[in-house]
Formats: sequence, structure tokens, C-alpha cells
Amino acid sequence: PSDETPSTVAAAGSDALTQDFESIHAEVVRLRAEIARHDDLYYKHAAPELTDRMYDELVLRLRELEAAHPELVDAESPTAKVGSDRDERFRSVPHSRPMISLQNSYDPAEVAAFDARVRKVLGVDEVLYTVEPKIDGVAVAVRYVDGVLDLGLTRGDGTKGDDITANVATFAEIPTELPAGWSRAFAGKPPAAFEIRGEAYLAYPRFREINAARERSGLEPFANPRNATAGTLKTLDPAVVEARGLSVFFYQIIPLDDASGPATHRDEMAALKALGLPVNPFLRQAAGADAIASHLQELDRLRDGLDYQIDGAVIKVDDITLHSRLGATAKAPRWGLAYKFAAEEAATVLEAITLQVGRTGVITPVAELSPVSLAGSTVSRATLHNWDELERKDVRVGDTVIVAKGGDIIPKVLRVDLELRPAAAVSQPVPEVCPVCGAHTVRPEGEVAVRCPNRACPAQAAGRLRHFVSRDACDIEGLGGKHIDMFLELGVVTGPADLFRLAVADLEPLPGWGEKSAASLVAAVGRCRNRPWANKIFALGIPNVGITTATTLARKYHNHSELANSSEKELELLPDVGPVVAKTVRLYFDTPETADQLADLMSVGFFLPQEEIPPEPPRSGDGYFAGRTFVLTGTLAGMARPEARRRIEALGGKVTGSVSKQTDAVIAGEDPGGKVDKATALGVEIIDETDFFSRLEAEEQVCMPAGDSIWRSTCREAAAWSWSMYLSKICPRRAGLTR
Repeated sequence: PSDETPSTVAAAGSDALTQDFESIHAEVVRLRAEIARHDDLYYKHAAPELTDRMYDELVLRLRELEAAHPELVDAESPTAKVGSDRDERFRSVPHSRPMISLQNSYDPAEVAAFDARVRKVLGVDEVLYTVEPKIDGVAVAVRYVDGVLDLGLTRGDGTKGDDITANVATFAEIPTELPAGWSRAFAGKPPAAFEIRGEAYLAYPRFREINAARERSGLEPFANPRNATAGTLKTLDPAVVEARGLSVFFYQIIPLDDASGPATHRDEMAALKALGLPVNPFLRQAAGADAIASHLQELDRLRDGLDYQIDGAVIKVDDITLHSRLGATAKAPRWGLAYKFAAEEAATVLEAITLQVGRTGVITPVAELSPVSLAGSTVSRATLHNWDELERKDVRVGDTVIVAKGGDIIPKVLRVDLELRPAAAVSQPVPEVCPVCGAHTVRPEGEVAVRCPNRACPAQAAGRLRHFVSRDACDIEGLGGKHIDMFLELGVVTGPADLFRLAVADLEPLPGWGEKSAASLVAAVGRCRNRPWANKIFALGIPNVGITTATTLARKYHNHSELANSSEKELELLPDVGPVVAKTVRLYFDTPETADQLADLMSVGFFLPQEEIPPEPPRSGDGYFAGRTFVLTGTLAGMARPEARRRIEALGGKVTGSVSKQTDAVIAGEDPGGKVDKATALGVEIIDETDFFSRLEAEEQVCMPAGDSIWRSTCREAAAWSWSMYLSKICPRRAGLTR
């Protein structure tokens, strides 16, 4: 991605649209894969590599290409659906209504254009808006029934979220039972059930305390508060969540019955406050684009003094009754806009370029900087991404460089101040040998990455071990990167299997270890023999295999032997795999080093003869949608077609693009076109969107998958009883909860 604004990229990219079709198609495929990878890093692993702006530039370029070439449009493209943080370790529950994100903007001119569009659609000269901080945290939805906490969900994929009720209940700011008289917070008839939505976050003071404690324990510090929040919410032990001390700001109320909600967003925030729930104190009303701009400048000036992380402002049409008239796209509502502040920049001197070797052997250049204050912290290192990027920006040792830290992720070098370049500035050549083991590097044709081919390289060994013990892999708590480096240096371990051979007597004499900590680690390593099969596959570190693909493999192959003997052709047929991943999986298992590693792990009991197979995605066995083929036509007023397709497929149905004798039903929205005529001629069933929504919602209520042992029953009363029992054990201060 470039450092230019999205609008500049769009203009510059227009000439490229005249490329030959093959190169355009190749770019579309590459962009979709790259965006999907960054979605996975952001939503699933809370480890983003790009700033929001860099990510949005990729999406903008893809959207531009798809608009110019409609034949390349795909319902599964990142431009047609939202990212997902769904985690199969948690029960999945449908949202009361889609939980979609706002459209991002970086240009004040786009704010004025947003105001103009809103006024045009509504046919008025002036609209009242609200302006409030955009908290850089993790979206949550919390439901109350009769004033009692009933459910807590993550955003998930926007239509369904992960059930994190046990974790939400540990928030000091979220009451399990609302105070007496809570119904008076509503101006009209109070809803018996309602949902509140907000943003969970970790305050800066608490973030610093946690990182200091982790460093004292030899654990890797969290990269930023947002990542720490995302990882904490997906922790299976609510006691850990409570100890982290997360906070939350709420901003929306959704009645779940026939009661009416607040008429304006200002009323909505006042109702939340009256319920005793935390809301952000900064809320401004604005009439028109100029007033909005004034409040944006005010918030930008204040943000450095806040004790929580924000990355912009949220602009909303204040009158909630107008939202339905303004509508929404498949990904974002048209009544709101997220304005992103410019990333803070600073100038400093590049003192050196060091080489970092990852677990797969990729050698990455890293900028070592003269320390500089940036976005509330001192920065002394920044990513240079790869060797092509280094050459494109012409970065040299001794240069004065401009660095940015958007969203508090890893800082990056934006550009060089060429006017300050000293005569002695030195370029960093592409390494011909690995800086750690001395092996000659390789750079396969067509790839940006420069690699060390030696799997025995100590840096790769350390990277593989870090990956093996990570949360989505073996999740070995208490074993940080500093410990791994020490174990390797002292020869205590050489690979993953050696972890299972560790005894208390081996660890106790080591610096920083004692009997208690050693016993705790040995026990944690032992427990990971019972990790879910998908997590074990992910722990192997197979290139291009994330946790989602690992889950797909775990459903197909029931033990490590079956997976190791799979054929490339067989792998290609699996969802989330395809030819590229299939080839890398086969290459991984065909190497002698892999065979040795698997045999070693087998010898310590890591693999089971028959692993626990992950459940299939929720599907109805005998419902209306299961095993039937559908065609969507026309405009569905209440749902985007990609979303409708995903929900049909989740219930066991299939969606195709054309009507034939094999079609079981056509779902017709407004202006359906000729597909309805063809369906009538063939005698295919036609259902309108009202009937479709009714069937869909009815089946989704009975097709929610069973989750962990707490939620084995889909019976509401049984689940509530288990939840109450569970709370009293893991969170004594919540004891007495009756629902």
C-alpha cells in the first residue's frame, strides 16, 4: 500500500484499469487474498499489521477494479461482506439485528459530502448530527430481560456473534441486574427485553500495569490496548477477564419487543446514563458540515489527554426515526460516518537496519531509530515491511525518516526527508546469507519475501516454539518469548516435543524460576495434550494455514496420520483451502523435518489416535432450507443478498445464480426481473421476502449449535440454570443471579 490518500490512489489507479484483463484478474485475486489475510489478523488474532488507512486503501483499490469489471464481482469478496471475529470455541448466537460497521472517512471534504447526501435523500436544508469519540476497542452487545443480564455477544460476522456472557458479567461497569426503577429511563412503554451495544476497551493506565506485570513474568507485552482487549474477551477463563479490568462505553439501545426506543441519539445516551451504564462524556450536537468540522477539531485537540484510545470520531444523524429512510449498504449504514484522525507523525534518525528472521524463514528489515515520542509512547523501532518497500522508499541508514503509529500498532516508516539526507547515508542490500545461521538465502520467483531455507536456524526454531505455545495453538499460559529464548540458549529444549519432557527439577534451577512456577508450567504443558484437534493442527505452523483452515482440515482428517497422508487433489476440494494452500500443506508434510517432528510429538503423547472432531457449522437437518437450492432475485429491503446467502448456507441450503429445474425455490425481493417469470414457467416455488425472513428466523432459533459444557442445552431455562450455577463458582461477587 502507498502512503497517498485513498482519493489520490483512486485517481492514480484509473489508468491501470486499461490493463489487459488477465493482469486485472490476477490483481483482484491477490487483493482479495491479502485483504482476507489482514481480516484474519485483525479479527481472529488481534494482531494487525496495517493501519486502518493502509487497509482501506487495499479495499478501495479492489472496489475500483470490481466496479470497472462487473464480471469479476463475487458475493464472497471482502467488498461485499464484513470481517468476522467468530471463534468456534464459543457458542454462536444470532444478533437481534445486523451489527455492521460505519463507513470510514479520512478527508474533511468527505464529511461535507456525507452531509450533502443525507440532506438530499431527506429533502431538507439542514440536519442535526451528533459527534462523539470513536473508541478503538472491541464491539460488544449485551441483552437484558426484565432488567437482568441475559446474554453478551461479540460482533462476530455481523449477523451472529460469539456468546461471551460469562466474560461480560465480570465487567465492573456492567450490572447483572439493573437498579430498581430502571424502567423509568424510558420515556414511553419500557421494553421487557432490550439490547445495548458498545465498545469494550482497556484504559491506558491499566494497560501499562498489565504490560509491566507481563514483562516481570517473562511474557511478551501486549502490542496495544485494542489487541489486549480483543484477546481478553476471547479468553475461556472469566477469572482472567475480571483480573484484566476491561472497561466499556455504550452508545445504542435496541428494544427487542413492541416497545419504542428513544427518538434521538441524544435521548438514547441519556437513557443509557439513567440505566446506570457508562457512556462517553463527549457528545456534541452539530447542525451541518461546518459545525461537525468544529467538533472534530475540538476532539482531535483533546485526544492526547484521554486515558483511553480513540482513533477518530463517530458522526450520526441525531433523529433515529430518520435512519430507516436513509437505509444501509451491505456493509454500512448511510446515517453515520466514522471520521478517522490522521496518524500522528514524527521525524527521527534511522540509526541502523537490523534483520529479523521469522518462524517460516522470512527475513524482514527493521528500522532501528533514535528514540522519539509518538502517540503517547516512545518509539525506537519501526517496520520496513519488505525489501521491495525498502527500495521503493529509498530508505538508507543515516536518513531522517518520518514515522507514524496509526492505531498504536507497530510503527512504520512513511518516507524519507531527502533534504536532510547526509552524504554518508548507506543503503541496506538484500541479505545473501541468513544473519542468524549463515545459510544462503533464497527468493522464489514472483515472491517479495527473502527466506532462510535452513529449518534448523535458531531464529526459526524460536519462532516455531512461540507459535506452538500461542493462544490459538496450544495456549500454554506462562511461557513467554523470553523463556523460550532462554530454554533454547541453554539447550533445555530444541523443539515442541521437548516441552512435554520438562520436569520441575529441570526448570527450578533456571534463572527466574522456582518450584511453584515450574510446577505450574509443567501442568500447563500437560493440559495441552487435550487441546482441540484444530488447535493442534494450527500449532504445527503449516504455512498458509490459519485457525479457520485448520478447523476445515480437522473436520476432514481425524488424526495426524490421515492429514499427513492426504493428497493435494483431495485438499484442493476442501473449503478455505484451494490449490495454493493445498500445495503448501503437501510440501510441509513431504519434508523429512516434518516427519521427524510428528514422530517426536507422537512419542510424547501430543497426538491422539482419534482426535475430537470440530462440530460442523450450524445446519438444520430437516428444515425448509436444508438440502434445497435457492435463487435470490430483486432487492431485499431488510437484508443484503450476500448476507441472505450466508444465512441460507448456514442452514444447509445452496444458493445459485440462475433458475433451472434443479432450483427448489426463488426468493423474490423488489423488482425481481425475469427470474420470477422463468420460475413460474418451470413450476418452481416463489416466496416473497416476508415469508423468507419468517422461515429464516424461525429456523435460526432452533439451529444454534451447542457450545461448551455450560451451554449443552438449547433450552433457555436449562441454559440459564447452568449459567447461574457457573457464575456463582467463577465470580462470587455475582452470586445470587437468578436468570
